[in-house]
Parts: sequence; structure tokens; C-alpha cells
Amino acid sequence: MSPMRIFFTLASMIIIFAALIHVMTNAFLTTSSDPMVSAFDLSRPRAPSDARAIKNPIPVSGDAIANGKAIYEGKGNCYVCHGIGGYGDGEGGVMLSPPARNFTDIQFQRLRTDGELFWSIKYGIPDTGMFSFIPRHITEDEAWMVIHYIRTLGHEDRS
Repeated sequence: MSPMRIFFTLASMIIIFAALIHVMTNAFLTTSSDPMVSAFDLSRPRAPSDARAIKNPIPVSGDAIANGKAIYEGKGNCYVCHGIGGYGDGEGGVMLSPPARNFTDIQFQRLRTDGELFWSIKYGIPDTGMFSFIPRHITEDEAWMVIHYIRTLGHEDRS
């Protein structure tokens, strides 16, 4: 085998190996310290696992949803970050890093339970702009009604 052929073979192997390492590193490692990456990682729950099991004690009704909407748009000030339509485009939310959650995202709605949403409202979410709202701004019952309203924002047939 000629020296030139050995050189090109070794160089090719090094390049392929380096490319493989690069691809595998990016595919399997995320920078959890980067809040933008973790903010949009819907597979990563914000609440502890036992929060998933917490059930909404307020029965779903038109009144509960209407009250939740009034709290979302009023006393709770949710709209400031999440926007009136729940798209995460409120004046306060677009300035946050990571930006405010888009409640119209169907995948988000499917992945997160009412208990997880409640936990986030009650305790806030570290490394985001979401702070604790209970009991300082709203009551637990009001938070549950807001969650009923938030659930209406994720319907696929919404215009």
C-alpha cells in the first residue's frame, strides 16, 4: 500500500470518527444549564412526580371556566406573560428567557396533568419567570379554576 493511500485512509477514518462523535454528542447530550433548551423540552416535567396524581377538586363547569378566565385576565394577571389568547405572547412573557409557556400547544396540554399545572402555579418554576402565585395573588380554588380555563385554550378546533 502506498504512503499516500495510507495517509488518505487514516485521514478519512479520523474525519468520520470526529463527525460521529459530534453527531452522537449532540443527539444524546443536552445542555440542561441552558434555560432555552430546557424550557421547550416538554418531556421534562417541572413539577415533582407526585404532583401528577393531584386531582382538580373543582368540578368542570361553565361557571368554573368563566371564573377561571376572569381570574386569568384579571386578578391572576396570567395574561401579562401568557397573553390574552394563551399563546405565551404577553408583553411580559416575550421579554422572558425562556419565554412564557404557550397554553394553546396541544402537545403541552396532553403531557401535563392538572396537578402539575397547579404545582407550577403554587410553587413557581425555577430558572423561569414563573413565580409562586398562591397564596399571595390567588387562592388554591382560583388556581384550579384557572387551570380549567387553560385547558380550553388547547383545543385543536380552536380558531
